[in-house]
Amino acid sequence: MNLVLIETMGNQAYIFSSNKLKENVGASQLTYKVGTTFVFDAIFQETQIDLRHNNKLSDPTINKPISNSHHIEVIFAVSGKALLLVENETLGKKIIANITTRVLKEAPGLEVRGVVSPPFDFNNDSIHKFIGELHKELEFLRSRLPNPSARFQRLPIVANCATSDLPASFVNKKNVETSSVSEKKQQNCDDGLKRIRLITENDSKLPSTVDELEDLGCDWLGIVHADGNGLGNIFLNFDKHFIKNGTSFNAALDNRLYIDQIRLFSLALDECTECAFKDSLATIKSKNRGIPIVALVLGGDDLTVICDGRQALKFTKKFIDSFLAHTKKHKHITKFSIAKNGITTSAGVAIVKNHFPFYAGYTLAEELLRSAKKEKPESAIDFHILYDSSGPDLERIRAELTLNDGNPKKTLLIARPYFVSDNCTSEPSKNTNGRKWSDLEKHIQAVNKEIDGRKELPNSMLHELREGLFQGKEAAEAKLRLVLNRYPLFSELLDDKTSLFWDSGEEFRTALLDAVDVSEFWEGIA
Repeated sequence: MNLVLIETMGNQAYIFSSNKLKENVGASQLTYKVGTTFVFDAIFQETQIDLRHNNKLSDPTINKPISNSHHIEVIFAVSGKALLLVENETLGKKIIANITTRVLKEAPGLEVRGVVSPPFDFNNDSIHKFIGELHKELEFLRSRLPNPSARFQRLPIVANCATSDLPASFVNKKNVETSSVSEKKQQNCDDGLKRIRLITENDSKLPSTVDELEDLGCDWLGIVHADGNGLGNIFLNFDKHFIKNGTSFNAALDNRLYIDQIRLFSLALDECTECAFKDSLATIKSKNRGIPIVALVLGGDDLTVICDGRQALKFTKKFIDSFLAHTKKHKHITKFSIAKNGITTSAGVAIVKNHFPFYAGYTLAEELLRSAKKEKPESAIDFHILYDSSGPDLERIRAELTLNDGNPKKTLLIARPYFVSDNCTSEPSKNTNGRKWSDLEKHIQAVNKEIDGRKELPNSMLHELREGLFQGKEAAEAKLRLVLNRYPLFSELLDDKTSLFWDSGEEFRTALLDAVDVSEFWEGIA
């Protein structure tokens, strides 16, 4: 027997290389199809085994183990990735050739690689070891082959595509110069939106076209990028964490058990992510009778959506809570010791004006996600509201929010990222005081509190204190003392009721800036 690994690469660059939302959705759909539809079609064409309409990979009567009459078994087939068990190397190469040839025609610009393992004895060799070697071989293959962009030469000189940085291949029906890459992405957009609507059980309020999102009147857009914590470690050590009859069991000793469990685990991740997404939609208020959200990536433990910026934070919090809850009770996830208490998630949320270049906004969301992941294994959210167009460079942005005002410790004007759960399990050295999501909620409630229709804390006073932060710790504290007696509600914004700042161990922090900035972006249903 042999293993076959097929995987799309450079997904983020492929999906988010255009500022046209229609192409982003279509590219995501094509990435999804390569790991699922293209794989099932190739299997049918090469073996006449039909998995195209059932997609019940966990059903052994449909996705049968290899036998004399059954030449292939799908271990898992998810968005952008598939792992197969085949009868021989020749069949594995045929499957790869079928898929990669089809990608050249139907998804130009998408990088797809496939490798076949050396033959092994299913009854005596550890399949886990061969899967690890297969991933290394795939990376080696990628390093030896040119990037797909090399296919799109500019000699002789050709016109630019109107929506991408690629040479145009033709003039479309709207008399616009278009590349083949952009055209194929746009053609798959409606299928991508339809797939998401089916996941949410045909929610009629979800946009059926990307134009509908633009018609919903969102002056700010939120780009949410969420990713599960520790999944790479689980898959790398999948053989060591399985629990059988209440005790740890080395799944690599039983290849059939290993295959069945890794398949069920992968399907369970998809199911939990989809359920968490559906749950989170309940936090978003409709605008003009539509739900202002479009999912770009939804599968595995990944989520990327673009939504109403004023509701993005509550949506993200709900998704993280719901994903943890679903994974905590899913029997095919809790079978693994490393995930028995569920899987936490980190997220980055970039909130930008609706005309801001999407790729730049996504880049910021990705950097914010990396920042939030520094707090793993805890669930955490990092966010930024981009008021200017000077560039979404998070390192530069955070440097501007860091003061070196002569104190031994530096002063951070933000408390981000925030820990989503109040029951943090972080090591004692990690100080979470003032950085829990409940702290942020309390501060925003104080900022937004009204008496007889008027804010108890005047905006002018809040913004004066906000400006004082940038003048240094001492200046900000002096301004606070001037207003604290007159507006006692300010004490709700303070960690110890007397100071804007608290000592987090490595630096001083304050939550005032977070509360003032985010108070305008706290819409949605709790």
